[in-house]
Amino acid sequence: MRVLVFGAGAIGSVVGGFLAKAGHHVTLLGRAWHLDVVRRQGLAITGLWGEHHIPVCEAPERPEGRLPRADRPCLVTATRLEELTRPADVDWIFVCVKAHQTEAVAAMLPALLGPRTLVCSFQNGLGNDQALTHNVEPSRVALARVIFGVELEPGHAHVTVCADDVLLGAPDERFPQERLSALAQILRASGIPARRSDTILLALWAKVLYNCALNGLSALLDVPYGKLLEQPLTRSIMSVIIEEAYQVAVAHRMTLDPPSASAYRKTLFTTLIPKTAGHLASMVQDLRFGKPTEIEALNGALVRMGLQAGVPTPMNALVTRLIHAKEQFLATTAQGMPPL
Repeated sequence: MRVLVFGAGAIGSVVGGFLAKAGHHVTLLGRAWHLDVVRRQGLAITGLWGEHHIPVCEAPERPEGRLPRADRPCLVTATRLEELTRPADVDWIFVCVKAHQTEAVAAMLPALLGPRTLVCSFQNGLGNDQALTHNVEPSRVALARVIFGVELEPGHAHVTVCADDVLLGAPDERFPQERLSALAQILRASGIPARRSDTILLALWAKVLYNCALNGLSALLDVPYGKLLEQPLTRSIMSVIIEEAYQVAVAHRMTLDPPSASAYRKTLFTTLIPKTAGHLASMVQDLRFGKPTEIEALNGALVRMGLQAGVPTPMNALVTRLIHAKEQFLATTAQGMPPL
């Protein structure tokens, strides 16, 4: 299988690295601060799923800076679109950029699609599928629910937590389901737990609930998820965020699982947070590096959907505004280079 990982930050590096180690041809397209180190030293993956080192293709196979032909297992890197060659050979494009970058990436995808190329979003938040299908046929677009966490340093991805399998599904019934089943099997064989889902939008909503309740607070307070359970005030704030999200979902005729806010809150507090208690939201790193967060695809998306349906969402609006305020304060003092 031949894969292009568009946005090889934390999640993209892990998925692409495991596939390359399993014998697939993978191109990581991303930022130079990370991939220049990978190009020189190989990709290191450590943590929950073991310690791995995935070397890149040897330099002699890359004349004039061009990528090698996709005719054998290989890991290669690219930091510019111009480095990509033979896009028609790609079976899958995994979109792993931050949600606020999806529209810009979607505009670049048509030039990279071959006759059999499919696109899968490995992203947080709501609305990524709509952004992608502005430029790609809906019958080619799949979605992944990713609920494992990764900390990224140049050349090194550290898997910190995993609450469930990667779920793969497609909103459009014309999508070739056999390709999704095959991808899930390939990911499992590479070492990443994965399975196909017939209810991917429901699964993504469940992750949005999780992220909306946790990410903004984790970033604002600079604490891991488990700490949010320790104080009555933060538990209360999370409860209100969840209640507002359920009201928005009902207004948009979305039936969530579990069907009530109280049932979800119990699952979050007793099962989901304890499984990921030591994890810091990736939003924390974004803020530290002075970069835009994904808050508009999370709590901000609930606010917009609430406005459309006439449902007030004051707590989600407050979290969204506080994150934007922190973005503005930290952007002027940020140092270092951000992950994708």
